[in-house]
Amino acid sequence: MTTPTPESQLSSDRLTRARNRRASRMLTQLRADEREAFLEDLARLVTPGFDLYLLLLVAGLFVGVGFRLDQRALLAAAVLVAPPMAPVVGLALASVSGSARFFLRELASLGIGLALLTLGAGLAGGLGLPAGESSILAAGHIKLNLIDFGLLLGGSVALAFLLARRSQVHPLPSVAVAYELLLPLGAAGIGIVSGDAELWQGALLTFALHLTWAVLAGMGTLVVLGFRPLIGGGRSLAAAIVLVGLMGLLSAVGLGASVIAAAPTPTPTPTATPTATATGTATITPTATRTATPTASASPTATETGTATPLPPKAVVFGGGDAGVILRDAPNGNLVAGLFHNMPLEIIGGPQRLGEQVWWQVRTEAGQEGWMLGTYLATITPTPTPAN
Repeated sequence: MTTPTPESQLSSDRLTRARNRRASRMLTQLRADEREAFLEDLARLVTPGFDLYLLLLVAGLFVGVGFRLDQRALLAAAVLVAPPMAPVVGLALASVSGSARFFLRELASLGIGLALLTLGAGLAGGLGLPAGESSILAAGHIKLNLIDFGLLLGGSVALAFLLARRSQVHPLPSVAVAYELLLPLGAAGIGIVSGDAELWQGALLTFALHLTWAVLAGMGTLVVLGFRPLIGGGRSLAAAIVLVGLMGLLSAVGLGASVIAAAPTPTPTPTATPTATATGTATITPTATRTATPTASASPTATETGTATPLPPKAVVFGGGDAGVILRDAPNGNLVAGLFHNMPLEIIGGPQRLGEQVWWQVRTEAGQEGWMLGTYLATITPTPTPAN
């Protein structure tokens, strides 16, 4: 038995690096064994270890506390603490290479890690949360928007490109992908623990769509760079096609549900119409003269008076801090908008007691109507000005 010398080991490392560089430049022109060796190297690179689970749990705690305190700095810390998003690009690589076993292994590792993140965020951010209260920052991650979508696609494409060209999981695009995946999932964990169905359903749907499109963007990038299913089995190409079709179908169905759920529902706004009543009075005054010529003069007068409609009482939002106060469509109902300190309001209904809480129906200057907690409402009493 011969022991490899340091010189032979160094030579082998150089050959491996040279082979990887050659494969990344001209993958489609390599022999089947060279392509398989290159893909095996990439597969080992994106296969997660124990640190993935530990770091995702710690990141989940940061996400939960950040949402609970409405502190963006803690959310940024959570994304920086999170491990590289190697399993996401690993799913793309497994789909393109047609390896169902590799795909399921990456999916299982990512699923366990994300479950730990959801648990940590839910316990830190939703445990003991008073009923009717939720984070405005967390509520911002239950709907799709183009800025988040663009950041997700850019990060996913860069992650796959640098993996193929430099054989590394670059931290910068990994942070972008982590931001778009971990924060919605953390908000879903808070909603599950606190019992806020609207929060966890919307956030979970957003996370599922983000993950699907991240994998699809990575797959498209790898295909453009020359990655194809390995030769050696007719089922490899079929597996890749099935995986792509399944993710595309889930994405389309989820996106349609998200658009329907996010469609605004018009709220009728009552319009106060003054009513006027007209009162007519006619007076006939006969006048007699010595010439016995009767003359009559009629002077009808009509006056129009309007019935005054009392104006809604004025109020302002009091307190709430930087997080603001949530306006809901019903007492302890779904979120309508966020209100901030000193925002002027009109009280149009209430009070309505729900448990230990008192709710008032208000209208903003923009015409939005909803219910808010009375503890954050301060009425304005007009002060009469003495006449000179």
